[in-house]
Amino acid sequence: MKDVDEFLFGRGLAVGDYFIEQTPVSELLCYRKSEGREFDLPINDDDFAGEVLSRLKELGVRIVKVS
Repeated sequence: MKDVDEFLFGRGLAVGDYFIEQTPVSELLCYRKSEGREFDLPINDDDFAGEVLSRLKELGVRIVKVS
């Protein structure tokens, strides 16, 4: 988990800054910067993206269901 945690929290973001947008066919990692703007965080490595999403779910991040 060290690499995943470094990726997520090494730039000063906290668990509460992240959320997952979940559609019927995909999950998208997103975060909110301190000024309130929201951004998608694409990860080009599918395996690593899965690890990141799993870690955030373990930590209880908010999941936003989008239909």
